Amino acid sequence: MKIQYDKQADALYIYIGEGKIKKTVKAGKNTLIDFGEKDRVLGVEFYKISRSAPQEKLQSISVELPVHA
Repeated sequence: MKIQYDKQADALYIYIGEGKIKKTVKAGKNTLIDFGEKDRVLGVEFYKISRSAPQEKLQSISVELPVHA
């Protein structure tokens, strides 16, 4: 798993799995979920994230954890 913040896009993306994105579903006002084969969740994007998270917390977000299939 990898978590990445894009300051210019004001988006936080959580990479959950690997693969080609087959569809994206809106899951809330500012939330998108990316799905791959067999409706497996590949990632979640939170856009306009600075509206709900303190800016100083977003400056240093970068986490990588191994993904086990």
